[in-house]
Amino acid sequence: MKFMLRQIKAIDFTMPQDTPRPIRHSVWKERATLSTRDEAGEPITAKELDIALLVLYGHMLYSGNSFYPALNYFFRAYALDDQNPAVLLSIALSFIHHSLKRQSENRHYLIMQGLSFMHEYRLVREKPGTLLAEKQEMEFNFARVWHSLGLAHLAVEGYDRVLKIGEQIQQQARQKSVQEPTSAKDGADVVMGGDGQPQKTPSSTGQPFVEDFSREAAYALQCIHVLSGNADTAKALTEKWLVV
Repeated sequence: MKFMLRQIKAIDFTMPQDTPRPIRHSVWKERATLSTRDEAGEPITAKELDIALLVLYGHMLYSGNSFYPALNYFFRAYALDDQNPAVLLSIALSFIHHSLKRQSENRHYLIMQGLSFMHEYRLVREKPGTLLAEKQEMEFNFARVWHSLGLAHLAVEGYDRVLKIGEQIQQQARQKSVQEPTSAKDGADVVMGGDGQPQKTPSSTGQPFVEDFSREAAYALQCIHVLSGNADTAKALTEKWLVV
């Protein structure tokens, strides 16, 4: 964490400014210095902020339950790219998870802030040209948020949409395997590529696999139905989605 923070401070210190800023001489000792140098031995200055670096350090704080400090870096990344789904999801979850802590002063406000960014995340993922796997990921994340807030009726609807999209993904993979029968037999996994078509990756099992969230959604639905006393529906879900 300290190393990543030093990188961010070094970028902030060396970024070109529109107007010169008066800097106290004593501040130079408090600033992080650049460690990367060119062939002449001169330090390489940053030309722009790195969104990935800001999000990475934000997630380091997030993983330590420091949700408010993490928001500082997530919002800096949001200012650079307000259509980045990873940034939008990170901001939303930071607000929602902080609302569940005892230190939260206004849980309703924090939840509404989080849901507003979740809807922004949905709009980005529903743009034309989005892959089915990305849409399914969005629906699963939304359902998990409803589930964590105790809104089981909304979570069930979201998980059902995940399973429907999962059937479409599996159907696409089967059609692809029929066209290329060797893809399911040469020890390769099948994942959704950038063109929306299954692609092969190295596999340790030799069994065809399509990356989706159907099993995770089915397990969550199973837990909801079992806890609500609907054992028959939970059994049907288990037999359809969770039996190998």
